[in-house]
Amino acid sequence: MRMERQHYERLTELMAEMEIIDSHEHLPPESDRVSQTKDFSMFFSHYCQSDLLASGMPPRDVAAFLGDKTAAEEKWRLFEPYYPRIQDGSYCRAAHLAMKKFYDMSILRSAADAEALTAKIRKVNKAGLYRKVLKDACHIRVAMNYGSLKDDPKFFAPVLFVNHYAEVNKGTIRNLEDELGVSCGSLANYVAALRKQLEGWKSKGMKGVKFHFAYMRDLYFAPRTQAEAEPLFNRVLEEGYGWRNVSLGFEESRPLQDYIVHRLVEIAGEVGVPVVFHSGLQAMTDHRPDDTRPTRLWNLPHRYRRVDFVLLHSGCPWTEDAALLAKQYANVYLDMGWLHLMSPEIATRALRTWVDLVPMHKIIGFGGDYSVVEKVYGHLMLARQNIAEALAAKMARDGMSWERAKAWVRAMLFDNANRIFRLGLEA
Repeated sequence: MRMERQHYERLTELMAEMEIIDSHEHLPPESDRVSQTKDFSMFFSHYCQSDLLASGMPPRDVAAFLGDKTAAEEKWRLFEPYYPRIQDGSYCRAAHLAMKKFYDMSILRSAADAEALTAKIRKVNKAGLYRKVLKDACHIRVAMNYGSLKDDPKFFAPVLFVNHYAEVNKGTIRNLEDELGVSCGSLANYVAALRKQLEGWKSKGMKGVKFHFAYMRDLYFAPRTQAEAEPLFNRVLEEGYGWRNVSLGFEESRPLQDYIVHRLVEIAGEVGVPVVFHSGLQAMTDHRPDDTRPTRLWNLPHRYRRVDFVLLHSGCPWTEDAALLAKQYANVYLDMGWLHLMSPEIATRALRTWVDLVPMHKIIGFGGDYSVVEKVYGHLMLARQNIAEALAAKMARDGMSWERAKAWVRAMLFDNANRIFRLGLEA
């Protein structure tokens, strides 16, 4: 154990100053963030919100706690009964690490503490915040930010959502027609428009596309023919008029969804970007967890061998299932975005297992997956600890050398994301 601890400390020192690529964020533009009046509840938004709901806090109280119009004193009154229930979880742990780093407060014990944290947040909420956090504190060379082509390239590279194109409705069709100046009066024309859209995005810097179907259905996308899908597409056009935007039941629409997902995967391969699928744990509450098992996706990498598939969140808690896909298919990769934050225990155990199962070039080691910039730092601290613990165990117990451990760190935190997303960065 003493030797393992020495390896752990050496690895954490290595990572402390290492430039990394962050594979997954949902950060707004800095100008949006600094134009808003923030308070202490910011640190307990996003994933902590899920824990508050799971702890029994009524949804309307959660909404008031996170709302802009609720006074800080009232927010503390709503929050205080539930805070002890969630503060040992890893969501809160990351928030506390970030609070300590940037505002020198590691926990809140009173309304006065909440007011003091609010004052400190507002004092530094100004231009330069993103550089202070992402560059100076986290040493992030670039973060894959999900959602917009307009992000500042000094900080971000874009990955864009394509789920809505497979959830076909009249609004989606009309918006695509208006944006591209084309007609989508047939399924073939709609697919051609999707190709034009992704080609245009690629020319503007898009580095990948993402599906989040795991929040609404299982991840098996059956091979469908145009003959199966076209009648449903025609019904969307014919029945979706006036204010009737949605005309198909969700299960009824599956053949059309499946068909479009297959076409989008093909197009992504043609334009040369990876396809990212949410797998594993869903945020918030009231989901069917079993929908998200990563092995349900098996037929897509099996069919489209020249398309790279990134299993975002690595299928947590089915991390071994995800590893089996990565072992079976050369075009499947594991992304630990959000995973360290979900559960450091699962993340560390998974990484120890993956070193045995999966080639080194297949694992992306960190993605903050946050909408609050300071909390990226807290998540990164958990990730460094987990990676160091896993690799220190492999060194002490299995004889991994220091040089090999360093190679794993570099691969997971820089090289793999750089290659998979075709960023072309020099380390």
